[in-house]
Amino acid sequence: MAKVFTSWGALESALQKEVSDATEEVIDNSIDALFKNVDMFYSSEEGRYIRQGHLAASPESEFHGGGSVSSGEIRLNTGYTYVPSGRSTQQIYNYAEDNGLLGHGGFWNRTMTAIPGYIQKSFGSRFR
Repeated sequence: MAKVFTSWGALESALQKEVSDATEEVIDNSIDALFKNVDMFYSSEEGRYIRQGHLAASPESEFHGGGSVSSGEIRLNTGYTYVPSGRSTQQIYNYAEDNGLLGHGGFWNRTMTAIPGYIQKSFGSRFR
Protein backbone atom coordinates (compact mmCIF):
# COMPACT_ATOMS: atom_id res chain seq x y z
CA MET A 1 0.00 0.00 0.00
CA ALA A 2 2.55 2.55 -1.14
CA LYS A 3 0.29 5.45 -2.05
CA VAL A 4 0.10 9.12 -1.24
CA PHE A 5 -3.19 10.15 0.33
CA THR A 6 -4.48 13.69 0.15
CA SER A 7 -7.06 13.38 2.92
CA TRP A 8 -7.54 11.61 6.19
CA GLY A 9 -10.74 10.03 4.86
CA ALA A 10 -8.94 8.53 1.86
CA LEU A 11 -6.22 7.06 4.09
CA GLU A 12 -8.82 5.69 6.51
CA SER A 13 -10.82 4.07 3.69
CA ALA A 14 -7.69 2.49 2.20
CA LEU A 15 -6.62 1.10 5.58
CA GLN A 16 -10.09 -0.28 6.26
CA LYS A 17 -10.11 -2.03 2.88
CA GLU A 18 -6.68 -3.57 3.50
CA VAL A 19 -7.73 -4.79 6.96
CA SER A 20 -10.96 -6.20 5.54
CA ASP A 21 -9.14 -7.98 2.69
CA ALA A 22 -6.51 -9.39 5.06
CA THR A 23 -9.15 -10.60 7.52
CA GLU A 24 -11.15 -12.27 4.78
CA GLU A 25 -8.00 -13.97 3.51
CA VAL A 26 -7.24 -15.29 7.01
CA ILE A 27 -10.77 -16.69 7.31
CA ASP A 28 -10.58 -18.28 3.84
CA ASN A 29 -7.23 -19.93 4.60
CA SER A 30 -8.44 -21.06 8.01
CA ILE A 31 -11.63 -22.71 6.74
CA ASP A 32 -9.63 -24.42 3.97
CA ALA A 33 -7.27 -25.78 6.62
CA LEU A 34 -10.16 -26.94 8.79
CA PHE A 35 -11.73 -28.85 5.89
CA LYS A 36 -8.35 -30.43 5.08
CA ASN A 37 -7.73 -31.37 8.70
CA VAL A 38 -11.23 -32.81 9.16
CA ASP A 39 -10.76 -34.83 5.96
CA MET A 40 -7.64 -36.32 7.55
CA PHE A 41 -9.83 -37.68 10.36
CA TYR A 42 -11.52 -39.90 7.78
CA SER A 43 -8.25 -41.22 6.34
CA SER A 44 -8.23 -44.18 8.74
CA GLU A 45 -10.13 -47.48 8.74
CA GLU A 46 -13.79 -47.30 9.77
CA GLY A 47 -14.03 -50.45 11.83
CA ARG A 48 -17.49 -51.91 12.35
CA TYR A 49 -19.17 -48.50 12.58
CA ILE A 50 -20.09 -46.99 9.23
CA ARG A 51 -19.32 -43.29 9.32
CA GLN A 52 -22.05 -40.89 8.33
CA GLY A 53 -19.74 -38.02 7.34
CA HIS A 54 -21.41 -35.34 9.44
CA LEU A 55 -18.12 -34.10 10.83
CA ALA A 56 -16.77 -33.73 7.29
CA ALA A 57 -19.69 -31.48 6.39
CA SER A 58 -19.59 -29.46 9.62
CA PRO A 59 -16.89 -26.78 9.05
CA GLU A 60 -18.42 -23.34 8.60
CA SER A 61 -17.07 -19.83 8.33
CA GLU A 62 -18.42 -16.34 8.61
CA PHE A 63 -16.85 -13.03 7.61
CA HIS A 64 -17.99 -9.49 8.39
CA GLY A 65 -15.95 -6.80 6.72
CA GLY A 66 -15.97 -3.19 5.84
CA GLY A 67 -16.10 -0.07 7.89
CA SER A 68 -14.05 0.28 11.03
CA VAL A 69 -14.34 -3.38 12.09
CA SER A 70 -13.62 -6.59 10.21
CA SER A 71 -14.08 -9.96 11.85
CA GLY A 72 -14.60 -13.58 11.09
CA GLU A 73 -15.18 -16.94 12.62
CA ILE A 74 -14.64 -20.57 11.78
CA ARG A 75 -16.52 -23.29 13.61
CA LEU A 76 -17.87 -26.81 13.47
CA ASN A 77 -21.64 -26.96 13.10
CA THR A 78 -22.89 -29.09 15.98
CA GLY A 79 -26.55 -28.84 14.96
CA TYR A 80 -26.73 -32.44 13.78
CA THR A 81 -28.03 -34.89 16.37
CA TYR A 82 -26.50 -38.36 16.57
CA VAL A 83 -29.49 -40.54 17.43
CA PRO A 84 -29.56 -42.63 19.63
CA SER A 85 -26.04 -42.00 20.90
CA GLY A 86 -27.09 -40.33 24.15
CA ARG A 87 -24.25 -37.83 23.65
CA SER A 88 -24.31 -34.32 22.27
CA THR A 89 -22.73 -33.65 18.91
CA GLN A 90 -20.19 -31.43 20.69
CA GLN A 91 -19.18 -34.40 22.88
CA ILE A 92 -18.84 -36.66 19.85
CA TYR A 93 -16.70 -34.09 18.02
CA ASN A 94 -14.57 -33.73 21.16
CA TYR A 95 -14.07 -37.51 21.22
CA ALA A 96 -13.04 -37.35 17.56
CA GLU A 97 -10.63 -34.47 18.22
CA ASP A 98 -9.06 -36.32 21.17
CA ASN A 99 -8.59 -39.62 19.26
CA GLY A 100 -11.47 -41.20 21.17
CA LEU A 101 -13.08 -42.45 17.95
CA LEU A 102 -11.70 -44.37 15.00
CA GLY A 103 -10.03 -41.64 13.01
CA HIS A 104 -7.14 -39.21 13.14
CA GLY A 105 -7.93 -36.61 15.79
CA GLY A 106 -6.32 -33.24 16.34
CA PHE A 107 -8.10 -31.59 13.39
CA TRP A 108 -9.19 -28.56 15.43
CA ASN A 109 -5.83 -28.17 17.18
CA ARG A 110 -3.90 -28.34 13.88
CA THR A 111 -6.18 -25.68 12.42
CA MET A 112 -5.84 -23.36 15.43
CA THR A 113 -2.07 -23.80 15.38
CA ALA A 114 -1.93 -22.72 11.71
CA ILE A 115 -4.01 -19.55 12.10
CA PRO A 116 -1.28 -17.27 13.54
CA GLY A 117 0.77 -18.02 10.40
CA TYR A 118 -2.16 -17.04 8.18
CA ILE A 119 -2.54 -13.80 10.15
CA GLN A 120 1.17 -13.02 9.85
CA LYS A 121 1.19 -13.73 6.12
CA SER A 122 -2.03 -11.87 5.26
CA PHE A 123 -1.44 -8.81 7.40
CA GLY A 124 2.34 -8.86 7.01
CA SER A 125 2.08 -8.69 3.24
CA ARG A 126 -0.09 -5.58 3.51
CA PHE A 127 1.44 -3.81 6.51
CA ARG A 128 5.21 -4.05 6.74
